Amino acid sequence: MLDLELRRHKHIKAHEILQCVGLLISRMLCPQKRRFSDHWSTVSVGVVPAGTFGRVMSRNMFAEIMRNIHFTNNAAANADTDRAWIVRSISDTLQKTFKAGYNIPGVLAFDEAMIPSRSRYNPTRQYLKDEPHKWGTKLFLTCCSKTAYCLRLEVYCGKAHHTSSAAKKKAAAESSGPAAVMRNLTALLPPKKEKVFFAVVTGRFYTSIRLALELLTRNVYSVGTILPSRAGFSDLLTEKNRNRPKTITRGTVRMGVAKAVPQLGAMVWWDQKLVHVLATGARRAMLTCERRISGGKGRTTTVPCPSMIRDYQTWMGGVDVHDQLRLQRYSL
Repeated sequence: MLDLELRRHKHIKAHEILQCVGLLISRMLCPQKRRFSDHWSTVSVGVVPAGTFGRVMSRNMFAEIMRNIHFTNNAAANADTDRAWIVRSISDTLQKTFKAGYNIPGVLAFDEAMIPSRSRYNPTRQYLKDEPHKWGTKLFLTCCSKTAYCLRLEVYCGKAHHTSSAAKKKAAAESSGPAAVMRNLTALLPPKKEKVFFAVVTGRFYTSIRLALELLTRNVYSVGTILPSRAGFSDLLTEKNRNRPKTITRGTVRMGVAKAVPQLGAMVWWDQKLVHVLATGARRAMLTCERRISGGKGRTTTVPCPSMIRDYQTWMGGVDVHDQLRLQRYSL
């Protein structure tokens, strides 16, 4: 049986591997909502047209390549310790390609993302209840805040799992969130130069006072929502009730500045719920913003808004664009 299978096997050529990768990219741009094999369908079903992948490669040949293709050596020493080893070479290549194709902008957005996967055989599978796809491979994305261009991605392999010992030394805190921010920015940003500054926007699971201070030493300003339970956050800015009391006007702000580091500021803003923000190098002016009225059927109202909140809302959307793209079954 094995000899028969070997005789049937055709030698795979280099250009066929390129065609296979091209078909995978085409699947992302034009997802088939039924089965992937329907891209080779020869008849149309209702308004769904016939497949076109057969013009490039037969379905059996594509399946044969996908069954046998490997980008990393399974016998390598890291194969047993690196959960993402099977895609490590691809990830490393993407890091170089993404960075080489774009000038690093002044403002970056950092957040998590999820590649959908429910397979029990996926060693990097995680569960995130707040993501559109709750099961899958978790990524840390560093994107341009203005264009949403992805400059760097890192596959999350677990809190206690780090493939680089140097990354541990760069960790900003015990928590995996702030440590991931420092690790990725250290790998992405150029060496520190005088009078050259960057800024990064982070979500509440990644913002910490220790991280903000370490980034400041590298000429990187930061702004982000923060959990009031973070170490060092002022008790004067915390509230037991997360909902805004009726006695407090919507848009009310309470702000504090660190005595030892005047560039570090924190605030609590009463919207419908409390919003805690930590920032370095940010303006502290009062502006206004449009907020939805609860039960108002889409109506909005103008409320006072500190510039920290405006900066966060303006620049945090870089990673959210990728979340919207991944709402498709297959996406880039």
